[in-house]
Amino acid sequence: MKLHLTSFLILLSFVITPTLTTAQEKPWLLSKGAAAREAKRFNLFDWMEQKNRNQVMDMWLSLNSPSPYEFMVSANLYQLTQNKSLQSPVAVTTDSYQNYEIELHAYAQIVGLTAEYKNNTFANESDTTGIFNFRFFGQTLQGSQLTFHYGLRTKTEHNRLYRLNQTFAAGTLQISILKNFGLHSHFRYFYPVTESYYGKTEAQLSQFGIYIDYESLRVMGKVINEKQKSIHTTTNLETLIENVGSEISLQLFF
Repeated sequence: MKLHLTSFLILLSFVITPTLTTAQEKPWLLSKGAAAREAKRFNLFDWMEQKNRNQVMDMWLSLNSPSPYEFMVSANLYQLTQNKSLQSPVAVTTDSYQNYEIELHAYAQIVGLTAEYKNNTFANESDTTGIFNFRFFGQTLQGSQLTFHYGLRTKTEHNRLYRLNQTFAAGTLQISILKNFGLHSHFRYFYPVTESYYGKTEAQLSQFGIYIDYESLRVMGKVINEKQKSIHTTTNLETLIENVGSEISLQLFF
């Protein structure tokens, strides 16, 4: 019996001795398992500390991230020449005039709303327009963008001879060539409507221009071409009105 016990102790010494030697040479082996268990151990102090760090990071991100909201106000001055022709009897008139327009734009990321008011004292009429905008490409109103629009224009004659409510589809393409310089184009097609004064009326508007930015202020110049064609439902009299000229805009972004 003593012989068997002695043999077992000798064998056990051969097994334990290399392990102790390795542990003495590499003490991190003893703490590796304990460190792994400690990392998984939950405590309230660490949880509160991590929560405070997350709050500080969220606050920093909110202060340094760009706002998802954009606004722009624009004041526009038009210098136009109007050519108005009647089919029967044939008559053509040409006049030059000025009118003024105010625009307000508000965006939340890629969608936005626009309100426009144009006062035409020469033609004794005014336009009030509301537009829904969807920015398909681009990140800001002031940068390169491709935007689609759908809106409603109400053209009112001040003496109440007529009132046109026309929906329209539109598109805007803007390209920034340099940091503070770029090209702008806009096109609208007004769907046909019928009213008693002009009859069935459709129209289209084209604008092309360039702009220069001074930080949040933009100066833009455009050439304008607007056509309106009407056919009276009773007399079949055709009226064609074409406005051509230029537009100067001052725009403020914020």
